[in-house]
Amino acid sequence: MRLTGGDVREVQVEIDLDKAKSAGVSPYEIEQRIGLANLNLPAGHVSLGPTELTVRTLGQFKDVKEIAALPVATSKTGSQVRLDEVATVTDGVAERRTVARLNGKDAIIFEVVKQSGGNTVQIADQVKATLARLTPELGGNFHTKLLIDQSDLIRANAHEVYVALFFGGAMAVLIILMFLLDARGTFISSLALPTSVIGTFFVMFVLGYTLNQMTLLALSLAIGLLIDDAVVVREAITHRLDQGEEPASAASNGTRDVGLAVLATTLALVAVFVPVAFMPGVVGQFFKQFGVTISAAVLISLFVSFTLDPMLSARLAKRRKPGEVIQHGRVARFFHDLFASWERAYEIVLRWVLAHKWTTLGLTALLFVGSIAAASRLSASFIDPEDHAQLIADLKLPDSASLGITTERAAQAEALLKKIPEVADLYSIVGPLGEVNKIKIRVLLTPKDSRKKNIEQLKDEARAQLSGSLPATEVTISDPPTIEGQGDFFPIMMRFTGQDLSEVMKHAQFIADALRQMPGTADVRIEANPPKPELAITIDRTRAEDLGLPVAQIASQLRLAIEGDVPAKLREGKNETDIRVKLSERDRKNPDRIRDMDVFSPRGPRLLSDVAQVSLQDGPSVIEHEDRERQIAVYAQLATGAGLGDIATSLRKVVAEHKMPAGYGVKYDGQIKTLDEQNDAFAGAFGLAFVFIFMVLASQFESFKHPFTIMASLPLALIGALLGLLATGKHLSLGAMIGVILLMGLVTKNAILLVDGALQRLREGDDVDTALMKAGPRRLRPILMTSFAMAIGMVPTAIGTGTGAEFRAPMAIAVIGGVITSTALTLLVVPVIFAGVENLSLARLFRRRKESNEGSAGLAASETPRAAHG
Repeated sequence: MRLTGGDVREVQVEIDLDKAKSAGVSPYEIEQRIGLANLNLPAGHVSLGPTELTVRTLGQFKDVKEIAALPVATSKTGSQVRLDEVATVTDGVAERRTVARLNGKDAIIFEVVKQSGGNTVQIADQVKATLARLTPELGGNFHTKLLIDQSDLIRANAHEVYVALFFGGAMAVLIILMFLLDARGTFISSLALPTSVIGTFFVMFVLGYTLNQMTLLALSLAIGLLIDDAVVVREAITHRLDQGEEPASAASNGTRDVGLAVLATTLALVAVFVPVAFMPGVVGQFFKQFGVTISAAVLISLFVSFTLDPMLSARLAKRRKPGEVIQHGRVARFFHDLFASWERAYEIVLRWVLAHKWTTLGLTALLFVGSIAAASRLSASFIDPEDHAQLIADLKLPDSASLGITTERAAQAEALLKKIPEVADLYSIVGPLGEVNKIKIRVLLTPKDSRKKNIEQLKDEARAQLSGSLPATEVTISDPPTIEGQGDFFPIMMRFTGQDLSEVMKHAQFIADALRQMPGTADVRIEANPPKPELAITIDRTRAEDLGLPVAQIASQLRLAIEGDVPAKLREGKNETDIRVKLSERDRKNPDRIRDMDVFSPRGPRLLSDVAQVSLQDGPSVIEHEDRERQIAVYAQLATGAGLGDIATSLRKVVAEHKMPAGYGVKYDGQIKTLDEQNDAFAGAFGLAFVFIFMVLASQFESFKHPFTIMASLPLALIGALLGLLATGKHLSLGAMIGVILLMGLVTKNAILLVDGALQRLREGDDVDTALMKAGPRRLRPILMTSFAMAIGMVPTAIGTGTGAEFRAPMAIAVIGGVITSTALTLLVVPVIFAGVENLSLARLFRRRKESNEGSAGLAASETPRAAHG
């Protein structure tokens, strides 16, 4: 809980130096007397017969009158001198160093921050209920206005994810019904959704996870995956039923037909998401619960598909005659004929592909290279800014600006921002963290769905309003932090370090100028904290020691005189109020008075000018260090539509070409640093996932060659994902990377189904091409079912404009694009690779060589008699 703005009560003791001198007491002694007089101390115990009494000395002040009546000296006549005779004692307010304003009026900003592990929604509801109860009781025209409620954003995000989750589930069920043309089979398969989700909730409860944005996102993505295993098993059972088998036999044999493929696909998915859950750094904090949740969900769906689905199929399915499925009506007949025509068309294309393997591989390679070349224009970013109907304007005046001047400048900025029609409210903090030359304005906009301008357009408009109208003021327009309370988190942050501050400044200025020339940057500024005027008091140690005045005592007296010191607190019930002692304003109002100020020594009072030189000069306002070296920071925002990855690449090139002397360096911070961590973390996760997938597939297929066949489909997913992001103008952000990870598992599932079917045919004695010609059309339907369910389920997320859409849309677009291209190319390219791997196996290679040698020998023997005859 934090309060900003308003007056803070303080008991002020302002000492009149002339009166104190007449009474023969120094300000330093008065401060000590106040501190020593405000004590409650235990004195031990006293036995009184059978009773033991605790002895305690009570000396704390009860009210301001007791402070004023405190004896601080004895006059020459022997009478006591009270504090209020040499000082003015007032029950007042502390000096303001921070001002809070709401819509141009002074206000008190009341912030409530939840503890770690707390429920934001519950806490927000409790705070609002408490305010509603307390407001009428306080009276005095007291009223509150709710400015920021993080629970609204959480609820809106959750609502959007719920919509995607339920729509995805409904689309998956509809796709199953279209392909299976069996209401009972659809019902059986759809049971995998609620059972898997409920089981995942139980796992989340055991692990202590909450329904946050990442776990809900994992569940919404898993909807398309949870039903996959049940769909594949159910399709195999339906195929057996169509052949006339008994339901129990069809359930057993159908599950056995695809058991290996389903197990391999699920374990491959887990192999993808488990490394993601343990990525390091900031990105790892985002993905830990995401990876564990989705892994638990698909494992539960595997269990359901091997148990509940076959059991219900054996009990509820009806025995049917071959071809009976098309007797259910015109709609069923239409879809049956449609899917049959797809299988025939795929069979024709597959036959051509297998007859022209090198042509197929060449065309695929050209497509892949061309797509990568086109996608090279795709920029990377950490998290695309979300439109939370807020923006922040940071203003910085010269370091010498007073709080009054800064407050006036804040009023001017507020008036300019109010000219923007979409601005609903704005509140300002003048002097945040006690830096009186700075202003932070939080601009609250009308809701996202009620205005035509997006957040980027409004940021540009706010920047245009402020930049040219406020003299000697640096303006920075930014988005609110992703996590409230994390402080400034600029897209571009660089820290220049070195020993000589002027040399560091020269290099920082060069890079700042280069940034201003780069397209895509805005609000470039240098955080250098230049020197500001100060009143320097240089002590003459020799004279001070002659008077018995150590440097520390002089400094303490000066601080007491000007800023004041708090030697004690006034305790009234549960409240504590600072008692601040300092000189009266008359004695400290200008440098001349300070120069003639008395400092008290054992030999009596002396003028400050007798022991020190007082002069005006420039001094550092803030000294920042990084690794024990001076540092200067350079910050910049991104312009509308700019990609952080492109800016970072150009910036690194400029820094590399700009040579700095030994001992001087630059460090990247902010979102550039996080983007580097994201890239490294994902590279490591992809590498581990690749190894884990290979291990899973090698153990399942008992082969080292077919895992490569299956994993050859992974690059095919990148084609559609990258082109989809490029076509829609999205960046390769954190959300898009989630989509790419999901594609790795989905593409692997399709390839596993195809390869497993071909291997079954090979074990039955078919040659490679025949096995592929039988397995391809047979496994076409489950592959299309799972792919369609995933792609269609992602459409609302891809086109959504609600809260959080900026994060989820790139993910959905990457998934849809990747599913389209990977499904098509997997059905065509994987058979070619499978055939090539099988035909290049060592056994077949040696057998062909032997047959070739035997054929050559037979040819030579037949030609010799013919030559002789000739």
